[in-house]
Amino acid sequence: MNEPTYERELRCAFDSVHEEFSKHISSARSILSEESLDEYYDGIEFFSKIGQGDSISIAFSNVMHWVGSYFGKNSIQKITDFSYKTITRSPNKELLVDFLFSLIEVINYVKEDELEEFLKLIEYQLKKTTYSVHGIHVTHSSPSFRAFLSKLGLILSHLDYEGIYEWINYGLRYYKSHPEQQEAFFSLLTSDSRAVFQRQRKGVLFVDIERQINLFQLELWGTEFMYAPYSPDFEKLEHFHPYLEDEIIRLPDIYPETKKIDGTNRYFALVAHLMAHNQFTTAIFADNLSPHQRLFVEVFEDARVEYLCSQKYPGFKSIWKELIPEIGEDDCVQETQSCIRHRAAMLSRALIDENHKYKNLEIIKFVDKFNALMSAGKSTTEDSLSLGLDFLANTRNVSDSLPDVFFTDTEISYRDDNRIMWIFIEKDDEGDDIFPNKFKNKEDKEEQKREAVIPPHYYDEWDYKYESYKPDWTSVYERLYSNSDSIFIDQLLEKNGDIVKQLKRVLDLLKPQNKKRLRFQEDGSELDLDIALRSVIELKNRSQPDSRINNDFEHDSRSVSVLLLLDLSESLNDIVEATNQTILELSQEAVSLLAWSVEQLGDNFAIAGFNSNTRDQVMYYHIKGYSEHWDDSVKARLANLKAEYSTRMGAAIRHGAHYLDLQKSDKKLMLILTDGEPFDIDIKDPNMLIKDTHKAIQECRKKGMYPYCISLDNKADDYISDVFGSNYSVIDRIESLPKELPQLFLSLTK
Repeated sequence: MNEPTYERELRCAFDSVHEEFSKHISSARSILSEESLDEYYDGIEFFSKIGQGDSISIAFSNVMHWVGSYFGKNSIQKITDFSYKTITRSPNKELLVDFLFSLIEVINYVKEDELEEFLKLIEYQLKKTTYSVHGIHVTHSSPSFRAFLSKLGLILSHLDYEGIYEWINYGLRYYKSHPEQQEAFFSLLTSDSRAVFQRQRKGVLFVDIERQINLFQLELWGTEFMYAPYSPDFEKLEHFHPYLEDEIIRLPDIYPETKKIDGTNRYFALVAHLMAHNQFTTAIFADNLSPHQRLFVEVFEDARVEYLCSQKYPGFKSIWKELIPEIGEDDCVQETQSCIRHRAAMLSRALIDENHKYKNLEIIKFVDKFNALMSAGKSTTEDSLSLGLDFLANTRNVSDSLPDVFFTDTEISYRDDNRIMWIFIEKDDEGDDIFPNKFKNKEDKEEQKREAVIPPHYYDEWDYKYESYKPDWTSVYERLYSNSDSIFIDQLLEKNGDIVKQLKRVLDLLKPQNKKRLRFQEDGSELDLDIALRSVIELKNRSQPDSRINNDFEHDSRSVSVLLLLDLSESLNDIVEATNQTILELSQEAVSLLAWSVEQLGDNFAIAGFNSNTRDQVMYYHIKGYSEHWDDSVKARLANLKAEYSTRMGAAIRHGAHYLDLQKSDKKLMLILTDGEPFDIDIKDPNMLIKDTHKAIQECRKKGMYPYCISLDNKADDYISDVFGSNYSVIDRIESLPKELPQLFLSLTK
């Protein structure tokens, strides 16, 4: 639009404002209507007169012409009124400048007709987090509004308004009275903040369909690769690509639906593509290839493995086709842009869509070559290498190296970064890549210097007052006790020699006695005469004989997996008068006898301990793993146990259940040995952790586990049934624990 014909002088006493205004007025006149231009002038003048200095007017002149141009008629006046009434006339007046500058980013994510809805959201967060201290009649500014504004772009780009309000309300529910924690929450720095944020995103969450995807992978390809979902980088907003590496599949934690393909099928498309690579791709050397060459080799290899997969499972082709963008042939301006990605996107589409409309002769020629290769019935990754190199050589253009790269609709979201097909000998010689974050083989030397620390596992915690989970509320850290002297445990077993003898008699009766015959073995303990004779006959008849001519035997075993979870809180240091031992020492005796007993039976058995120091530090100590035997190293860890801190039982049970659930046994028993009720120093309501532990027990039962508590607390009757129902025993005489614990285990696993 043309500049207005009138000239208006800015009425403002601040030279600094005039100086800043002069930098922007030309742009303002070119993009604003006369009405909006008046609002622009009025706003700058108004904020220079309200006694807040020059900073607001400077910020206003910097951004508001762009904001007004985007939101249109009366938008500048609406923001002016909102800023004055809601922010400057409150304890939050110092935050107005931050708000104004945040609007520049907001216009990328808020629709033109959503301004009022957006302002209501800002007002809600601001007013709800502005607080006063009880008994002191002073209202304080919001401790989290500036943090909220700093993440506004990320929030608006991933959540709808309903989801944002849910996220805000969760933060208000648990952090309204804790200013520092509130700031961390709205900065997306806390685990529960990120968890709530993720759950409010629209789409199919991977965690909801993980079992379905696992079965899909196993049944179609016979593989059991593990999954590691990734979330948006809350700090850098980096873009990630899926990949398969070291038998782990990295994939997005959520997939929204497209116009034609829902989130679940997008996951199927991704996993099917990765499995096709795993089955049909042979890794080749990449060091002599440029990034552009690798790009087109990958296009052909992606198409090749998908073609082979579609021969066996035709349904995938239609899904893949819908997920590959149909880019326009003239979308990229070759004179001013690098069209390398544009050309790759067209080729990808043409290779899977026999009805493509592209007229590019080279694309048509190479699609025909590809189809001829696939029709021949034999193809390798080397063929993709040849096709890719030839295609680039035939289509190379000087503009391919221009800095302005065309990106629109060139990404195929379900395809991985193809690291599975490349071998790099010189890992530090990558050259410039057109794909950021791809092939990160360079080692981060600074990271190497840092001490290796296992990151925490996050678990929800049940809030009985709101009847909902607090997502990722507890942080569980895994630790391995350093070895001490195993002689201590051997001495405990010798001390309890009479009990050992009694147990041995019982164990002999429980040990599996029957042998199971295994036929058709390549190697075995004896010859299977029937099969051997049949093989001789086949050999004489010039048929291929069966080489599996042996028998072997195995004992029928008890299909039992057991986890013994030990409470290692401070109270275990109390002395038991009858023995002059601590509860911890008696527990060590009991666990030693139990572990020895289970070893004799051959049951799948693990021992772990736990304690806690607030929700941010729940410690889970591995004492004996399922794959370990009852040997000196395990005894040494058991001997080195220490009792300290508190008892956040629910989090420990959930983490223990995670490992117990992985065991392939018919019966899964979780024994919890504790001397008190669930407790932690950051909890004021004593029922909170009792209810959460009860919820954790219910979760275990839903997974087919059998949780059972052995309590050493003579006051346990007041609460234990609320947690474990009828699945508990109370040992009033703690000194009898070494004798009773193994016997209790045997009775539970008969």
